[in-house]
Amino acid sequence: MPDLALRHWIYDALATRGRAPSKHEVADRVGGEAAATTALADLQDAHMVVLGADGDITMALPFANRPTGHVVVGDEMSWWANCAWDALAIPAAIGCDATIEADWLDTGRPVDLAVRDGDLVGDTEGFVHFHVPARRWWDDIEET
Repeated sequence: MPDLALRHWIYDALATRGRAPSKHEVADRVGGEAAATTALADLQDAHMVVLGADGDITMALPFANRPTGHVVVGDEMSWWANCAWDALAIPAAIGCDATIEADWLDTGRPVDLAVRDGDLVGDTEGFVHFHVPARRWWDDIEET
């Protein structure tokens, strides 16, 4: 299976199930554990996914495949996001209305943000701060 087809399948699973396929599910799809290890490593090298120490997908930006402090709640499902920026990207990527569940880092208060018909609504007076310049995000994407 070409990398882009595998990537599409992974993203479809994240969008429709709220979680990425496990390495074992990938193995079933691509023809075995060795093929899955290679295919997932290729996707990681191309910055299409991030793998954990166990070889499973932990991120496929903007989706997180593990609980985080940023939850995007749609009408019928929810998704974990890696950060505030990704929490806004998920409704845009899926094309859905959603509420963002997260806390402002400076105050600890819950954010009041939602996406409705493609527009950001709620308390939009905050800001998103990127500690690391975008050109260096992949130096340590999980920390960024």
